[in-house]
Amino acid sequence: MKQAVLTAVAVAFGLAVSVHGVEAQDKVRDVKDRAAFTWEAGHVDAKKVVGMKVNTPDGKHVGEIDQLIVDVKDGKVSHAVVGLGGVAGVGEQHVVVPWSQVKIRTDRNDRDERVATIDRAALDSAKRYTGEGKDRGPAASPATAPAADRDRDGATNRVDRAPNNPNKK
Repeated sequence: MKQAVLTAVAVAFGLAVSVHGVEAQDKVRDVKDRAAFTWEAGHVDAKKVVGMKVNTPDGKHVGEIDQLIVDVKDGKVSHAVVGLGGVAGVGEQHVVVPWSQVKIRTDRNDRDERVATIDRAALDSAKRYTGEGKDRGPAASPATAPAADRDRDGATNRVDRAPNNPNKK
């Protein structure tokens, strides 16, 4: 009996050590040991693309890029959602333009700023963007009635745990 218990303990210890050894081999290298990424000419950070001004080829400002749509099959940007018209977002209309129609260039007036150029014909024939999709469902919009969402956090008072606290976390 003693020998069976000792054998079981030895086998369990051996498995634990071998599993720990495999984990140690699969450990990811520390980030500080990796080479630093360097920007190449012609690349721009995606967070600078969203919000970028959109001009027509003749230099007329028509809107800005509001969102990028990524094809999950290949991981590439397939379309840009462009906000057209409006003042401070009020009255703005959204259209979807194929990414192949978007050209990013340095602004003629400001050498440090980039601007997206989209042909007027592509903007005129672009489909309206509703924010609805097969995977997304309807676009989320915050409640506008104070009685429905007093702290304006997007959760109605009926299901909100602290409906009067706008600073909750």
